[in-house]
Amino acid sequence: MFSQKQLEVFRAVMSTGSVSAAGRRLNLSQPSVSRILGDLERQFGVPLFQRKSKGVHPTPEAEAFLEEVERNYLVLSNLEEAAAQIARKERGTLSIATITAASLEIVPRALERLGVREKQIKVSWQVKSSKWVLDFARSGTLKTGFANVLHMPTGMHLLFEGAVPHMVFAPEGHELAGEAGPLLLRELRGAPLIGLLGQVADELALRNIGSNAGAPMTAETSLAALTLSQHCGGLPVVDAFTAHYWQQRHGGAARIVPDLPAYRFAVFEPLGSRASMIDREFQACLIDEIKRIMSWVEAQTLS
Repeated sequence: MFSQKQLEVFRAVMSTGSVSAAGRRLNLSQPSVSRILGDLERQFGVPLFQRKSKGVHPTPEAEAFLEEVERNYLVLSNLEEAAAQIARKERGTLSIATITAASLEIVPRALERLGVREKQIKVSWQVKSSKWVLDFARSGTLKTGFANVLHMPTGMHLLFEGAVPHMVFAPEGHELAGEAGPLLLRELRGAPLIGLLGQVADELALRNIGSNAGAPMTAETSLAALTLSQHCGGLPVVDAFTAHYWQQRHGGAARIVPDLPAYRFAVFEPLGSRASMIDREFQACLIDEIKRIMSWVEAQTLS
């Protein structure tokens, strides 16, 4: 077993590139650092550093070992935070940033399951665009993020990712609401559509889909498309998360459009984030709620 002191010395030498600098950081003499490092290398079984005239250079084995050491340090930090919360009888604070699609149903239900009111958990929740959520995550000021992403950016620890289809929402009484199953784009060529800015609107324009293709209606969010439809008519194209929420409260039918680009999303936290016990509990509830909606989508696909 490697001792805590050995790992502290190893991390300090890797960080500073120098035995003497590591000693100053840890308030140890240079001979003490060299001795501890030598003991570690003997236990490890191969050299971890190449000695140079100026400092030391890590071997490939040291680089690989550092990844494992840092991962375990993160786990220990999380345990320390959890222990402190338990000792103080505190449940912590949740710092969340999501897009609108997650704000309507997924996050509120996850917070309800967690019992934030009964446990008196402080909640800080921002609802912004995907770009803003990712920028907020990079700053390290959130613990859990949910965004619509094509590719997961660097600097994030991925907790869950997936894709759901886009859907056309037909209100009660509409001929498409009385049927079930997916709809192909060619079947919507004669319908007035409200597209989502970006991939969906581009695809509709490229294929000349919709009776209003010459003067299209577009919206930035699915919720905006749905409310626009209520006041101005037209069939909105929305993400599956928003479609489920809207159908539960307003009736109508959400029909999958399989030949539109998928709605890709991710749940993440900043890399190296010191997530607390309550963060982990919330993230588990959030992912369960996402899977619940995805099961509903699968049922729509099979109907």
